[in-house]
Amino acid sequence: MVEEFNHINDLIHKEADDILYKKGVLSILKKLGAPHISGSYSLNLMTWRDLDIYLEAEAITEEDFFILGKEINNALSPIKMSYRNERIAKTEGLPIGLYWGIYLGNERKGAWKIDLWAVDAIECQRRLKFCDDIAARLTPASRELILSIKSECWRDREYRGSFSSKDIYEAVLNKHVTNIYEFKEFLKKIQPK
Repeated sequence: MVEEFNHINDLIHKEADDILYKKGVLSILKKLGAPHISGSYSLNLMTWRDLDIYLEAEAITEEDFFILGKEINNALSPIKMSYRNERIAKTEGLPIGLYWGIYLGNERKGAWKIDLWAVDAIECQRRLKFCDDIAARLTPASRELILSIKSECWRDREYRGSFSSKDIYEAVLNKHVTNIYEFKEFLKKIQPK
C-alpha cells in the first residue's frame, strides 16, 4: 500500500510541476512577487490534485491581482475562478490577502484546484511556518498514515467544508490516529454539534 501512495504522490507532483513550470504559472507569478508552493506539494503528501501557492507580494493592488488572474486564465484555461478580498473580509482562519480559487474541472472527479493567495511577507511567513512545522514532525510511519487517510477523504463532500487536511495532520501527529475509522471518530469530537 505504501508503494501505491508514493506512486500517486509522485504522479500528482509531476502534474503539478507541469502546471508550475511547463504552463508557466511560476513565471507569471514571479512578475509580481515571490511565489511559495506550500501544502501537500511541499510536504510530499499529495493524494489529489490540489495546489496551494502563496505569492509574497507586498504592494500588489486589486487591479494587479485581476491582471494576474487574466494571465493565469490564459495559461490554464480554467472552467472557473473565484475571487476573494480577505484584506477587507478578514474571515477567521483565512490569510489576510487576495485570493484566486482556480478550478481546472470538477475537483471531486480528479481535476486540479489551485488556491492562490497574494499576501504580505508577515502573512506569508506565518502560513509557510505551518507546513514547516508539519514537515519537521513527519516520520515515514506518520507520512504513510496521513497519505492513507487523505486518500480516503478527498472525495468526501464534507472535505473543505467541515474538515480539511489540517485536521488530518492534527489527528495523526497530535492525537495518534492510525486509520480512517479513528479519524472519523476524531472528527465527531472536534466538530460542533
